Amino acid sequence: AEFVWRYDGSQIFDPDYRWGFFPCVSVGWVLSEENFMSNVTFVNRLKLRGSYGTLGNDKIAPYQYLALFEFGGNYIFNETTDTKSLRPSSVANQGVTWEKAKNADLGIEGSLFEGKVNFEFDVFRNLRTDILYPANASIPLTAGFNPPDQNIGEVENKGLDFGVSYSKNINADMLWNIGLNGGYAKNKVLFWDEPAGRLPWQVSTGKPINGELLYNSIGVFKDQAEVDAYPHWPGAEPGDLRFEDVDGDGEITVDDRVQTDKSNFPTFVGGLNLGFSWKGLELYILMQGAAGAQQYVNIPSGEFGNYLQDFYDGRWTSENPNSEKPRAYNREDQYWIAGRNTYFMRSTNYLRLKNMRLGYTLPTPILKKTGIKYAQVYI
Repeated sequence: AEFVWRYDGSQIFDPDYRWGFFPCVSVGWVLSEENFMSNVTFVNRLKLRGSYGTLGNDKIAPYQYLALFEFGGNYIFNETTDTKSLRPSSVANQGVTWEKAKNADLGIEGSLFEGKVNFEFDVFRNLRTDILYPANASIPLTAGFNPPDQNIGEVENKGLDFGVSYSKNINADMLWNIGLNGGYAKNKVLFWDEPAGRLPWQVSTGKPINGELLYNSIGVFKDQAEVDAYPHWPGAEPGDLRFEDVDGDGEITVDDRVQTDKSNFPTFVGGLNLGFSWKGLELYILMQGAAGAQQYVNIPSGEFGNYLQDFYDGRWTSENPNSEKPRAYNREDQYWIAGRNTYFMRSTNYLRLKNMRLGYTLPTPILKKTGIKYAQVYI
């Protein structure tokens, strides 16, 4: 068991809120060393562990507890005196203090079958509280000032990490191994200052960080009859994207935008290692991938520049009215280009061969005559 107590102070905070206490504890239990595991011969090492701790963050704009002033315009007094004015530039934020991170982790690790199999598995939860964020939704602009940051934000991040490997000697000259590792993590906003009247499908609380509001694209208008039969943006034509009328009012407006459930951060990242050796020959392969993210892909085209081939091939035309791709466009002259929508949100999932190495180690008898102890040729 290990215990850590931190008592940190930072001069950027008001003296009454300057200090923070951040305790941590971690506990481990090596099960494989207990008597009741003595008959489990295939287990070489098995350990359970857990930890919980808090940390503080003071990497924020400093000295927010002080009211700041700035010079304004000049004013004439007594018809002769030209005087520089002074005005407040920010409101004192005396209660600002540490942002806090609360981290919990449970894990298991071990080695099996005389070290042939090694594994590690963790589940974790990270809760960030007291995140500095302005209350700019509940305080109206008519207040006449920009509200200061407050310790009001809460964000949760939880997931798992794992790693497992297997290696085996086929004989004295041949060895192969495989290893897989990865991590899954998903974050969501638990609280921040949102307008009270925001539509339910546009609320970002409970959604991932870096999500955005998008129109939901549900296809392409095949002809004028389809345009006339469904709510559409003013000036819509055949070949344009069709947006979902989310609120059912018979019109397409900004109220039909929907908060996304994904962001440009992947929820899973992993890697695969493969190795094989036979006498002096070695082969090593590393593959890596990620999943769960999306990226908005749209570039100005038409008179401004060329089209992506993916947008050009198979697009809607009068000869190809059943296409699932919209028609050609010029710059941002169409509503479905200027209005961000789900059609242009593309998955960034990938699996990539990062590295492959084939090598041959020259036999020692050949090298003895040269005085070289070790040499390998590889590609």
